Amino acid sequence: MIDDADPASWKRDIFVLFCAILVFFSIGLAARPYLTPSEARYIELPHQMLITHDWLTPRIDGVPYFEKPPLFYWIQASVMQFFGTGEFAGRIATAVMSTLICLITYATARMFYGRLAGMLAAGALATCALGYALSRVAMVDIPVSLFLTACFACFLTAQNMENRRWYYGMYAAAALAVMSKGLIGIVIPGLVIGTWIILTRRWWTLFEARLISGLLIVLAIAAPWHWLMTRAHPGFFDFYFINEHFTRYLTDSHKRVQPWWFFIAITLAGLLPWTGLLFPTLRQVRLKEPATLFLLIWIALPFLFFSASHSKLAPYIFPVFPPLSMLLGRYLAEAWQGRHIIALRGNAWLVLTLFTIALAVFLFVPLPLDDQNKLAFASLPKSLLVPTGLTLAALAYLLLGRRPAPELITGLAIFALIVDMTANRIVADIDHATVKPLAAQLAPRLHANDDVVAYASYFQDLPVYLDRNVAVAGYTGELDFGVTHYPQTHRWMISDEEFWQRCAADTHNVYVFMKKTTFDTLPPHPDCPLRVIGEYGKTVMLERNFP
Repeated sequence: MIDDADPASWKRDIFVLFCAILVFFSIGLAARPYLTPSEARYIELPHQMLITHDWLTPRIDGVPYFEKPPLFYWIQASVMQFFGTGEFAGRIATAVMSTLICLITYATARMFYGRLAGMLAAGALATCALGYALSRVAMVDIPVSLFLTACFACFLTAQNMENRRWYYGMYAAAALAVMSKGLIGIVIPGLVIGTWIILTRRWWTLFEARLISGLLIVLAIAAPWHWLMTRAHPGFFDFYFINEHFTRYLTDSHKRVQPWWFFIAITLAGLLPWTGLLFPTLRQVRLKEPATLFLLIWIALPFLFFSASHSKLAPYIFPVFPPLSMLLGRYLAEAWQGRHIIALRGNAWLVLTLFTIALAVFLFVPLPLDDQNKLAFASLPKSLLVPTGLTLAALAYLLLGRRPAPELITGLAIFALIVDMTANRIVADIDHATVKPLAAQLAPRLHANDDVVAYASYFQDLPVYLDRNVAVAGYTGELDFGVTHYPQTHRWMISDEEFWQRCAADTHNVYVFMKKTTFDTLPPHPDCPLRVIGEYGKTVMLERNFP
């Protein structure tokens, strides 16, 4: 334990870190449309709560949707109720929660390794590629990571300060993690804390942690919504618990299969620009320190747990990044004070080499892309890359000049800031999956009685940008459970044949969104002729052409 209990410096550091990191995460939040399908889905769910005034049952386009618990939707809906559904309002809650993860990382690292380690741990987490990327997308991975991090931090604090009240925070955080993403909110803490107790033989923790009262806290927070949903929706239990937890984890049913090394690659890429320090950091950890052993277990067991799953997406692994950053913070603090200089320089050379090659490829090598993406990349202003080039040159100067460790660490952090913000801008310029431009084109001519239809596909962001539900023809996809179990949805979730019949008989304007590939193979329908009135990316917008 580090004797670092100066209250004034704690408050000052937390205030400065909160302001600095939140500003960094907030820059450019509204620079690009919602990513589809995932991000747009987590905007449409709270959007539906505001439309229906029903905060119990999650819905997408009016269809009940039971894949995740609702805590994140409640948070999003609360923000959107006051600030609307624009991209800044839809993402600011994620930016704030990402900032809080960094603050907990700072506090935990400082408690065990000192103030400098805490500051550098928070900085490493905020500037690493995955930490920055997830701070600006509205998805459930940041909320669950926040509450898991808070759960483990409360446990470590209770152990360190011998104050049992922190255990109550641990249970509350675990329950909120359950309400964010399901049973992993208690499975992951149970695995990590249980393994640590076994390895350290601290059996008395089982008695001092107040398991009975803790269980009551978890049930008080997490049980009511699950119980109300089970009563209101008879099919909820099987779909939510069996299909979305066990079937998703144990089978390939969700078609998100990745190789066993997937999360290794994501971790290495996601830690940039600190990746080169990962193995030196892990090599010099001290297993005899109970807190350090806990951090290693916190890294290893969730990593193995998610790697064993048959459903893998890159954000799943983010809960291991806070403990990785705490260990990195300690290593960087030692480097700041004159140790590990060879490893630090090696990491800087790695970053310099990788990004110089990437910049050269980006500028001079034809990329194997389709015509649309080639055009998007070609249209990017080359001035976007000037800050990255300048910081690469500055990094080379620091290395060739053999500047001291504090300057090198600061240079890497500034480089990360520049690259992260540049990448955000590039994504904004080349993302053509959104229907936002088409929705903006349609909105001025759209009347309340007009029909808007997504044909043979569902565009997750369409209801958000039009601020209304749409009909969906010839497609159910992830909405299949809701469509199957709730017959009232058949009024707008219709078959291909029914769409053409309705289109022929409709006396109102009909606007149809579909993929270009679908439009190119669409057979003629004389009773419902459609003409293209808008096109963006791989999507076309059509209007029923009255004779």
